[in-house]
Amino acid sequence: MLVKRVLPLLPLLMLLTACDKLRDAAKNLEKKAGTAANPAAAQVTQLDADSYESFTAQRGKVAVIDFYADWCGPCRSLAPILDRIAADSGGLIVIGKVNVDQNRELATRQGVRSIPDVRIFRDGREVDRFVGAPNETQVRARIEVHTKGLSPAGPAAQGQAPAAKPQPAITPASKDWLPPGMERR
Repeated sequence: MLVKRVLPLLPLLMLLTACDKLRDAAKNLEKKAGTAANPAAAQVTQLDADSYESFTAQRGKVAVIDFYADWCGPCRSLAPILDRIAADSGGLIVIGKVNVDQNRELATRQGVRSIPDVRIFRDGREVDRFVGAPNETQVRARIEVHTKGLSPAGPAAQGQAPAAKPQPAITPASKDWLPPGMERR
């Protein structure tokens, strides 16, 4: 009896689930509800060619740029991981997302060959990158290592001016270097 009632509605149900406009409207409602319920969603910024440079140049924060596509499964699994990491950072980590389908020129200019492609910037310099979707522990370790020395409110909250130029991790040898026991003529 129930089958006779549901069977005529089955084509209509299939048509409604295949409708792109309904699916897009549902996604928009989910995004609006997710932003209100999830504070990490507010820390994610959609980027394009105009806003990319200024986002990566933020001082006192680690900027994580995620090159993704809506159709990419690994990208969809990586997104909530990045959201959680940003939410747990106390404002030290900000997430920027670049949709490669909508921003092909930017992705090409940045050398994106495979997605998800994640770039990590600190004080305007790229310090790390990875491609693919590793597990949350690996992603967290890879990003949080670059937050060392940052305070949640930035360098101005420490009562000192930010350093004009960061010191390199490896200092180059001087040109006058000689092995021990040798002397210059």
